[in-house]
Amino acid sequence: MRIAQISAYQVRVPLRRKITHASFSRSESQSIIVRCQLTDGTVGWGESVPREYVTGESVKSVFSQYENTDFLSMLGDNWHSLNELIALCQEITSPTPTDSPAEYLHRGCFGNAARCALEISLIDAATRAENVSFSKIFQHLEPCQNLLKPQTTVRYSGVLTSMKPVKQYMLALVYRLTGFQQCKVKVGLPQIDDQALFRKLRLLTGSKMNLRVDANEAWTREILEEKDREFTPFKVSSIEQPVAHQNIASLRDIRNQIATPVMLDESLCSQQDAEQAITEGYCDYFNLRISKLGGVIPTLQIAHLAQQAGLKYQLGCQVGETGILSAAGRHFATSVKGITFLEGSFDRFLLVQNLINEEISFGWGGAAPTLMGPGLGITVNEQRLAQLTQREQHWKLC
Repeated sequence: MRIAQISAYQVRVPLRRKITHASFSRSESQSIIVRCQLTDGTVGWGESVPREYVTGESVKSVFSQYENTDFLSMLGDNWHSLNELIALCQEITSPTPTDSPAEYLHRGCFGNAARCALEISLIDAATRAENVSFSKIFQHLEPCQNLLKPQTTVRYSGVLTSMKPVKQYMLALVYRLTGFQQCKVKVGLPQIDDQALFRKLRLLTGSKMNLRVDANEAWTREILEEKDREFTPFKVSSIEQPVAHQNIASLRDIRNQIATPVMLDESLCSQQDAEQAITEGYCDYFNLRISKLGGVIPTLQIAHLAQQAGLKYQLGCQVGETGILSAAGRHFATSVKGITFLEGSFDRFLLVQNLINEEISFGWGGAAPTLMGPGLGITVNEQRLAQLTQREQHWKLC
């Protein structure tokens, strides 16, 4: 098999409602979509959602990297098996713009969004051409085989973002009445009394609902200790990214010092981040997000690091991702064991328009099935893609 053409699209994704948390507020999202066409006509799709405050990347920086990439040299060889494709994917690198932020370069995560969209498109195209599921790729990734456990159904978590209290309380009750077992609550906004909020939410969700919080870098170590005491009566399962990344050293040995487990998100964007967090004892959980980690292959590798270190992990998502990334996340979730919390597949609940024809959003209680068919198991609506595209570029490889 061989790649005939790579195409990249900058896509504006309008959201049904404004999403607010301590780090950012948005009413639309920007995705990078990559289309990979093989010489036999097979087409594969990939997506990433660049976030400047996560990996330092923007849609502009991703396009800049693509424009300066010699795709023919990097991807122009034939491959004859999924193992050879994996080797090709692991060689994906993009030139570094001269104005790239030093912090993210040092951490090894700048370029992850560019890599992610390209990697997923290659795997989707290759597995479609071989008429096998995208999930098949995980069986070829050593030494991560002990992480694999195929499942026919997975269950997603609910999420309560910052919104008007009445709407937040109503949504919490909806989650309870529709059978959700887990819910994440965004906290850390200065005008909100988190303790009072949780007192009300615990009443509405009931004692059986597993609740966790996400501070999105809003606190200091001292505030974290205070919040840990405040949340103890409400049986909070974890606190996600309590401090800004530049203050990550303040979490050293945190596992032995507060009652509530700590999860890293913005501070967990590369293998280097993961290794440092393990060595320094910064957390109990990793929040794995495919886009910020550079694709499904590095995401599985970091899950393997967590497992070896005795840490837990959740599979998260980017706000505003379309059905392409949702599908990649579903394949990961239905293939990999040990995912404590699962986020994603909010498609019809959050997007004004999706890019795929299928309906793959989670259902009652967050339940969602394995995706069937070759590749990602979805089809992209290219007419809708054209309507939402703000910029595109194409590279012929043969």
